[in-house]
Order: sequence, then structure tokens, then C-alpha cells
Amino acid sequence: MKCKFCNSNNVIKWGKQKGKQAYFCKDCKRKFIDNGNIEKMRTDLKIIAFAMDTYFEGLSVRKVQRQIAKIYGVKVNSSTIWRWIMKYSQIVDEYVNTVSSEVLSGVWHVDETVIKCDDRKRWFWEVMDEESKFILASHFSDNRTTEDSIKLFMKAKRKTTQRPEEICVDGSYSYIKGFKKAFWSRYKDRKVKFTRRVGIRARKTNNIIERFHSTLKMRLKTTRGLGEFRTVSSLLKGFIVHYNYVRIHSVIGTTPAVKAGMNINVRGWEDLIQKATKYKNTKR
Repeated sequence: MKCKFCNSNNVIKWGKQKGKQAYFCKDCKRKFIDNGNIEKMRTDLKIIAFAMDTYFEGLSVRKVQRQIAKIYGVKVNSSTIWRWIMKYSQIVDEYVNTVSSEVLSGVWHVDETVIKCDDRKRWFWEVMDEESKFILASHFSDNRTTEDSIKLFMKAKRKTTQRPEEICVDGSYSYIKGFKKAFWSRYKDRKVKFTRRVGIRARKTNNIIERFHSTLKMRLKTTRGLGEFRTVSSLLKGFIVHYNYVRIHSVIGTTPAVKAGMNINVRGWEDLIQKATKYKNTKR
């Protein structure tokens, strides 16, 4: 038995609560029940995980609501489902950002796409590993500036101890300074090739990340009226988590996270939420 809050094994039995065995953790000094749910979670974790999975697979919130009622026989308000999506997209994103890899292909593709939010054009940037299709880093911004590219490259750099051999970008000049800030080196054995192409050549070079953009925009079509910047930012984080850790990629036959050697043993949203919540509680 492990503590729900701090994952410690230093727990003892602590009477009964509503007919179920209660436990006390000697490390974090908290009581809990082993009912399969995260502490203070009223809804079965399986239902929340199902909602996250089906939503990011393309169902609208209303359709997710109907599927939960049909399969689990539980009525859940659509606003509750939306709160789950916002809450656990953020929590799980924070957790997976602590996981790194050392077995990437060495060739990274960088691109950005326009997403409308608050009736304005915003920019969503990504860095993808060529072989594993893993999204190392993403960034959502108001503009398309050098400062934004620096933030993107630095996020990608923190995701792995392995230095890339080549980074492929399109014709945007905003990438040049960002690349130099994160990866420039005077030493030959640490040099990273910077491939910048424009027009048709750029589309061919970044074809794998363009396919990801198509998948993303198809998903966003079922989300009408994208609202404020913070809401869309959380939604995009959840989509990246689902893409990297949950959805089986048709080309590689597994999840990008497994292919990239991410040291995290998860089989879906249920495992991700459990691990992320425990990680969050240990930070308190």
C-alpha cells in the first residue's frame, strides 16, 4: 500500500471510513481510503480518463457526456467535463515536462501554425523529433518573434540531455537567433546543423510536422468558439499530452513517448492523471 498523496510506503491501517479501510501516512501525516480514486475526487477516475481520451480523440463535450451516460450509466454536467479537461491537461502537462529522453533520432523539425483565439490570430510552435514523432516542446504566443523562438528552443533543449545533430526549419527569420541562443557552439563536436528552407522545399522538409498540424486543426474544429488565451493554451497542452503519450501513431505503431524512450510507464489518461496528481502533491 502506498500513500495517495506522497507515494510513500510508510503507511498503517487507520480504522474504517464508510465501511472501507482507511490508512494513515507517517511521512506526510495524511489519511486516505484505498478506493481507486485520487483523494477528494468524487467521480470514478476511469470516467474522467474516458472523458479525456474521447475528447482528445475528436468527440465534442456533448458527445462525451452522452457516451459516459451510455457506457457508465452516470449523468455528468457538460461544464464538469470541460473543467476536467482544463484541470488535468494542465496538471499532466506539468508532470510530463519533468520526464526526459536520451534516445532521440538527432534530427528535429520545427514549425508553427496559426490558431484563431478571441477573434485574433495566434501562433502555435512545435519541435518534433523525426524518428519517434515525439513533440519535444511547444509554445503558444501572440506573435511570431525571435523571443518566442528562443523560448521554444530552450524548452526543447531542457527535454533531453542529447544534443541534436540537425534542426530543420522553414523560411522564417525568427528561428535564426533562437537557434543561435540555444545551440550555437564554437566547438566542432558540439555543432548543430541548421537547415533553413523556403517554399516547396520547406514543405517537403517539414512534412511530418505539417501532418501533425492537420491532425490538430481537425480536432479544434469540434471545439467551437475558442475563447481566451489561457483556455486555448491549456487545451493545446492536453492535445500534446494525448498525442505524445496516449494515441498510437499509425506510422511507428506505438506512442511517440515509447518510441522516444521516455522513462514513464503509462497506458493512458488514467495512469497519467494518477502519476501527475501524486507528483503535484509531493511538491506541496
